[in-house]
Amino acid sequence: MNLNDIPYYDLGIDLDLTTLKKETKTILDKFETKDYSSRFFLARKKYKKAWSGVSLWGSNGELYSDLSEGDYVGENKPTMLESYAPYMFSVIEKIYGKSPKSRVRLMRIRPGKSLLWHSHVQEHGQDENELTIQIPINLPKGFKYCVVDKDEFSWYKRLYPPSWFKSAQCFELEEGRAYYFNSYHYHNVYNNSKEWRDTIMFYIDYNHKDIKKIFGNKNNISSHGNIGNNEEVLKLFREDR
Repeated sequence: MNLNDIPYYDLGIDLDLTTLKKETKTILDKFETKDYSSRFFLARKKYKKAWSGVSLWGSNGELYSDLSEGDYVGENKPTMLESYAPYMFSVIEKIYGKSPKSRVRLMRIRPGKSLLWHSHVQEHGQDENELTIQIPINLPKGFKYCVVDKDEFSWYKRLYPPSWFKSAQCFELEEGRAYYFNSYHYHNVYNNSKEWRDTIMFYIDYNHKDIKKIFGNKNNISSHGNIGNNEEVLKLFREDR
């Protein structure tokens, strides 16, 4: 059983949600978030209206240098937000251990908005051993995370609703939990509420020993995985650890 077969996985890390919410409010009260600027034509206008953020770790320690696709520009460093959100930064350190850090961002989805179906691995050059982590902090009721098997996806299905895919799995996560979210297959998020969604988003290197410990030192990440029913696949995944 492989991580790429699983839509999401709770890392089982205890977090203080009250403090995360408090520090998020402090950041949003003192700093603006900037719209995500996609390099892709179809996504550019939609993402600008839907997605915004500010960096916790970013290129040269800047707040807004990593709100687009592509490589870092300069050295990845903590930003000035560390002094406003010490607990948030301690959580980042706890998860990474001694493994190298990626860009780390506080990302927001506007009320009533969604993104486009996309895959970090299939389309944006992310290595399949580089895993996407989400820590939802303010998560409106009904906010949906969805994953579709890569083999069912084609470029012209970019705007399809989840119900048009046979393999689509949509689920709700919990605030204050750290999750691996499958970015190997195609995924999207849907905020059908009147509230903002706020989450910490970053990437971890599964090859590093400190990251493997989080997953019980499991060795399998398959480049040929098909997305499965989450409850059934999670059961097999845990038994295989």
